[in-house]
Amino acid sequence: MTGGCALAGAVETIDVNGHAVRVDAQTQVIVDDVVLPSGSALPDKPGLRVEARYAATAAPLGVPAAATVVFSYAVRGPVTSVVPLRVLGQEVTVTADTRLTGVPGGAIGNVALGDHLDVSGYVDANASLLASFVEYLPTPTPRWLLSGYVDTANGNEISIGPQRVSVAGVTPIDCGGSVAAGQYVQIRADAIPGFDAASVLDSVTRLACVTPMPVGTPGALGALTGLVGVVDASSFTFGPYTVSYDASTEFRYGSAEDLVAGAAIEVDGVFGAGGAFAAQGIQFDAPMIRLEGPVDPADVQAGADGTVTLLGNTVRRAAQLRDEDGIYASGIGQPAQVELRGYLDRLGQRWATRARLRGAPDPADARAGGPVESVARPLMSVLGLTLDATGATFEDPAGNAIDADAFFAGAVPGALVEQSGAWNGADTLAGGVVALIAPLDPPPADAPRMLVVGTLRAGDALFADGFD
Repeated sequence: MTGGCALAGAVETIDVNGHAVRVDAQTQVIVDDVVLPSGSALPDKPGLRVEARYAATAAPLGVPAAATVVFSYAVRGPVTSVVPLRVLGQEVTVTADTRLTGVPGGAIGNVALGDHLDVSGYVDANASLLASFVEYLPTPTPRWLLSGYVDTANGNEISIGPQRVSVAGVTPIDCGGSVAAGQYVQIRADAIPGFDAASVLDSVTRLACVTPMPVGTPGALGALTGLVGVVDASSFTFGPYTVSYDASTEFRYGSAEDLVAGAAIEVDGVFGAGGAFAAQGIQFDAPMIRLEGPVDPADVQAGADGTVTLLGNTVRRAAQLRDEDGIYASGIGQPAQVELRGYLDRLGQRWATRARLRGAPDPADARAGGPVESVARPLMSVLGLTLDATGATFEDPAGNAIDADAFFAGAVPGALVEQSGAWNGADTLAGGVVALIAPLDPPPADAPRMLVVGTLRAGDALFADGFD
C-alpha cells in the first residue's frame, strides 16, 4: 500500500484488481489463515492474492466495508529447481508483472537451490503457479505451505505435480475421508533439513481439501481472478465454477478466441446454482498475442526455459503452457507452420500459453495479433511488425465486415488487432483480413459485488482499469 500500512481497526480502502475494497473496524482480516487482531497492520505487499467478501449483495451509496478480507499465499518453502523455477516441486512463472520483495539483486535469476521463497498467485491444474508476488526469505522458514491439485493418490502417498507427499498418519480435513486425485488441497508441513527435488514431504501437520476459489451466493455479483481451465464452445471451467459467456459478454485485452487453458483473466458476472457463473465481462490480465507462421528448427530453443522465434518475435515458455505437439519440450525436426497464443508483460516480454503445429510452413498464411503500437494508415505497428492493410478486408470484434474508416477509428494505440495475410519473411504482413479484436472501450459502470478475488495493488486509491 502506498503511504505506509493501514491498521485493521481503522478505515482503509485498498485496491484489488481495480476494485475498491473498504476495510473498517468490523472487517475480519485474515492473513495466511491467521485472524489479525484489531488494530494490526494490514499487509503492505502489493501482489498478494486477496479475497474480499461482503455481508450483503446490495450496498448503500458509496463504498461498503467488506465483511471479510483474506490475504493468502500458495506455496512457501525451499527452491527445489532453478530451471525451471520450482518451489516444493511447483513450477513458478515469474514475469515483469510479478512483484518481487527481498530477492537478491531484484532478479529472480539470482535465486539458488535451497533458498526459501513465499509465493502468492494463481494455481494452474498442471501443477504450476502464475506468481503475482514472490518474497525471498533470508532466514529459512520453519513452516512450509503447499497448495495444488492432487495428481495421484496411492495409499499413504499423494503427489502434487512432481512433489511426493506422505500422508501416513495424517487425517485429511473436508476430503470425504481420504484424499483423491483431482482434489485441491492445502498442506501445512514442518521444514525438513536438506530437502531437495527427490525428497518426500513427510512432515505434514495439516492437510485440508479446499476450493481454489471461494463460492459465491446465487444471484449475487462477483469479480473473480484466476486461470482458465477446460474450454468448451461457450463456457470454461474456472476453479470450482463453470463460466458461461455469450455475445453480450464484454471482453477487454483479448477475445473469446484467447480463452485457452492457463490464461489469466478476471471474470465479472453473476453467481448461479451448482457452481454456475454467467460472465458479463472478461478481462485478460495482460494483453493477449497471437502469432502463426513458418518456423525453422533453429528458431526453437527447447527446454524448461525454452523460446520460439516466430515472425521475428521471441516468445518464452510460461509454466502454464499447453504444448500438445511438444514444440517447446522437444523442438521440431523440420520446418513447420507454428501457432502460438500468449500474452505480453509490462516490459513487452512475450509469453506462450499455447503452442501448436499447423502443418507445412506457409508464409502466405501468416497471422499476427496484439496491441497497436502506432498507426500511419494503412500501416500499423504490432509486436514490432508492420501490418499493411492495403487491399485487405476488415472485421469488427464480432467478425462482421466493416469498412476501413470504421476499422481505423477503433484501431488506436493500445487496441488489439490481428492480421491474417502474407508475411514477407522479414517484418511485414500484408493483405488478407484485418480484424479489430478488442477496442479501447471505457469500462462499464461499477456495481456492488458480494465477492472479489484478485491481487492487492495499492491502498487509498481507486483505479479504473478493471470492470469498475
